Amino acid sequence: MKLIETITLIIITSFIVNGNDLERIINKGDSLYNKSFFREALITYEQAYRIDSTDYFILMKLTKTCNDLGEYYYELRDEDSSATVVYLGVKYADRFAKMYPDSAKVYSYLAWSFGNQALFEGGTERIKLAHKIKDNALKSMRMDSTDYLPLVILGIYNRQIAALNWFERLFANTFFGDVPEGSFEESEMMMLKALKLEPRIVIAAFHLSLTYKEIGDEVNEIKWLNKVLELPERNFRDKFAKRKAKERLSELLD
Repeated sequence: MKLIETITLIIITSFIVNGNDLERIINKGDSLYNKSFFREALITYEQAYRIDSTDYFILMKLTKTCNDLGEYYYELRDEDSSATVVYLGVKYADRFAKMYPDSAKVYSYLAWSFGNQALFEGGTERIKLAHKIKDNALKSMRMDSTDYLPLVILGIYNRQIAALNWFERLFANTFFGDVPEGSFEESEMMMLKALKLEPRIVIAAFHLSLTYKEIGDEVNEIKWLNKVLELPERNFRDKFAKRKAKERLSELLD
């Protein structure tokens, strides 16, 4: 066999082996993720990333898993572990966006990642992130009107911005730069749109109850807290949301 043919055969065989390995690793990561073993899933997806750092689904799964694990740690009040994973998620989200700028999912994942990063930033950086969260979520929503994630993100964003009192807004504008706009009405509208697309989203129902809490609408707050408890629990976010909803209802009804 000629040298060039031998080299070609080796290259082709290598691609086949790597391809088979890659599929096996991704499937293993998916299995771990579906069991909510997020840390182990992240390690596994990173193995896949080392084989192919440009694959759409690997980058998407890495970004999603980092955000899930970061939020899980945050709920457990392990902020150091949460921050480490959240910043890693921002890195993967950034690469995801650079590789696939025509994907709507990219921008919802960027907004999601920046939202979690904002938990660990202060002052100027948090204001910059607020603009990035809003801009990327809006872009995703305009590109894909069937995805509920950017709507949930915008619902949370609007509530948090609207909750700033005049002094906090004045202080932030004076020392940190222009605070983006947001309103409780927009927060309510975004969450209701998300729930219209996917009526079983526990986290959207819970955040809608928080919006009603902010505006002092106790009737609707109680309505949506009860809805949180009625909906099926599908993931760790639902578990924590249901626990908080139950505690809040006890405060309101006792």
